Amino acid sequence: MVRYLSLLVFISLMVANSLKSQVQIDEPIDFTVKTIDSEMIELFPLLEDGKIVVINFFSTSCGPCQIFAPDFQEAYANFGENQGNVYFYGVNYNGTNYQVAQFADIYQLFMPLSSGLEGGGNAAFELYETTSYPTVFILTPDGQIFNNYVWEPTVENITNAVIEAGGMLVGSSEVQQARDAFVYPNPASNEARLVFNLDYSASVIWKLFNRAGALVSQTEISASAGENYIELPVSDLSSGTYFVVLETNHKVLHRAAFIVR
Repeated sequence: MVRYLSLLVFISLMVANSLKSQVQIDEPIDFTVKTIDSEMIELFPLLEDGKIVVINFFSTSCGPCQIFAPDFQEAYANFGENQGNVYFYGVNYNGTNYQVAQFADIYQLFMPLSSGLEGGGNAAFELYETTSYPTVFILTPDGQIFNNYVWEPTVENITNAVIEAGGMLVGSSEVQQARDAFVYPNPASNEARLVFNLDYSASVIWKLFNRAGALVSQTEISASAGENYIELPVSDLSSGTYFVVLETNHKVLHRAAFIVR
């Protein structure tokens, strides 16, 4: 109810801009952005590598962007957190790295994110003639814009659109083992464990957040160098998407998302 009441506040703006958003460029245009973690992402090499690319053009101050941010995160988790054949990232308009990092912390976003002012996001907005946000593009390796406006950008709509474009939902152990941290099984029902690797022994705090970004629980443990695992309280959780953050000395070591059925 709160979600859709909030949407009503922005409905006139979205209606005015939606028609423009659906009439965009005919084919992908290459661009490079720098994430808030200083990673350079170039579009065309991702497509040439066979990836389906899903881009969320967003603003940190945009109400619908805030409302649908958890949906984009959940869709990102559904397709393997960029370890499968789908690559998700967010491109911001007119924000700083600090503002985008704050946005990511509030809404628990773990995919690559680039700011508009410091990461090249504003230039990407101009190239793609994006006049409203959030605008979700789906680009395919054959050089096509498969979808230039997934609306509403709910997890269901994004997931269905990506599957239609050829994206594969990920739950395989092969993909999981390629990560520094993952939850297995994912989706989980009765039990699950967080598996993670450390380069050194340390006292680690693991925090569990729900989809809305609220802290569910946190525990401090002693972890050794190499592979470690933590049993997660899945049986106590309601269905939905959750996020685990591992920290030591107030520094984030790993993040992982998982779904409870």
